[in-house]
Amino acid sequence: MLQRVSFRSGGAESDGVLHLPEAPAVGGAAVFGALDDQTDDLAGLCEAFAGEGVAALRFAYRQPATPESALAEVAGAVRLLKAHPLVPERLAVAGHAAGGAVAAIAAGRDSRIVAAVLIGAPGELADPRWRPIAELSRTRARVLLAGGDAERYAAVLTQARVRNERLEASDPELVMKVAAWLRSNIS
Repeated sequence: MLQRVSFRSGGAESDGVLHLPEAPAVGGAAVFGALDDQTDDLAGLCEAFAGEGVAALRFAYRQPATPESALAEVAGAVRLLKAHPLVPERLAVAGHAAGGAVAAIAAGRDSRIVAAVLIGAPGELADPRWRPIAELSRTRARVLLAGGDAERYAAVLTQARVRNERLEASDPELVMKVAAWLRSNIS
């Protein structure tokens, strides 16, 4: 089931689509892409999450997006999921490309996040003030890495004793494997 939703972040409204599973959800995930991605690009991933019992909220950042505004929108999405009556409190973030770096920062800063999925995430953003690998090393969430700078993330996370796993980004079954991993690590 799809629900159109909106949430406040940074003093403005953000719009999204919430993919709810057929059966009761085991948790919820905020799902987002690169800073210039559109929400429709994430529909397949969200459908796979819902198929595994995870409610998935996809949204596109308001433009022009910056790391600061993206983090504010992720925080707003997490608040919406936490307050939604059909979503249990086990929450995750999943980001693609620069959205993976934003997910890393969010998971490092928000203790409500129990799982983080980083697909094609760069280890650095253009602005050196944003250090996603260092931020993620402080998380208590379980982390799944696929592509991007996965090896750099994994080395730091392993040293920091953060539970992490890696998948090959070129795997044709990547979306289904990510969804199955998320279900087992959020429920």
